[in-house]
Amino acid sequence: MPALWSQDTFVEKAGGSEIIGQMWAFPDKKGRPCCLIPEATALFQERCQELLEGRRERMLFYVARCYRYERPQAGRYREFVQLGFEYLCPDPERALVRSRELAAGFLDSLGLRYALDPAAKRGLSYYLNGQGFEIRCNELGAQKQVAGGGAYREGAGFGLGAERLLLAMGMQGLL
Repeated sequence: MPALWSQDTFVEKAGGSEIIGQMWAFPDKKGRPCCLIPEATALFQERCQELLEGRRERMLFYVARCYRYERPQAGRYREFVQLGFEYLCPDPERALVRSRELAAGFLDSLGLRYALDPAAKRGLSYYLNGQGFEIRCNELGAQKQVAGGGAYREGAGFGLGAERLLLAMGMQGLL
C-alpha cells in the first residue's frame, strides 16, 4: 500500500470523522493536498471498480503502514500497521457477515479472548448507515478495540491494528 495519497480521498470517504483532524497533511511540490494515509479502506473503495475488473466479487488482504497525528499512548501510536481484509461484491450484507466471521476466526486461531459487538456504530461516513462491528479486548483498557469493520456500498471489510493485537496477546499471555 502506498503511504502517500491525495487528501481528497479521505475527506470524501471518511467524512466528519476524527481521522480528518488526525491526518498528516501537506501540499506536494505542485501544491496539491496530500497526506500520509490514516487508514486503508478508503483506498480500496476509491479503486473498487478497477480492482474488480469485470468480476462480480473479489477478496483482498493487505498490510499497510498508516499514520495519525495524535498523542502517543499505550496501544495508540502515530505510526501503526493495519492488517486488513476487503470483500468487494454486489451484496454488502453477505460481505459483512463473511468479514465478521473471518475477523473472529483469525482471533480465535490465535487463542485471543475478545468481545464482538456486531452492531457497533462506526465513525466513518463510508459505512452504510454508520453500522459496522468492533472487536475489543478488555485487558487493553481505554484502547481496547483491536479490530473494526463494516459494510459499504461496494462490499465490506475490516482492519486490525497489529500493534494493539500484539499488546492484547501479550497481556493474555499468548506471546
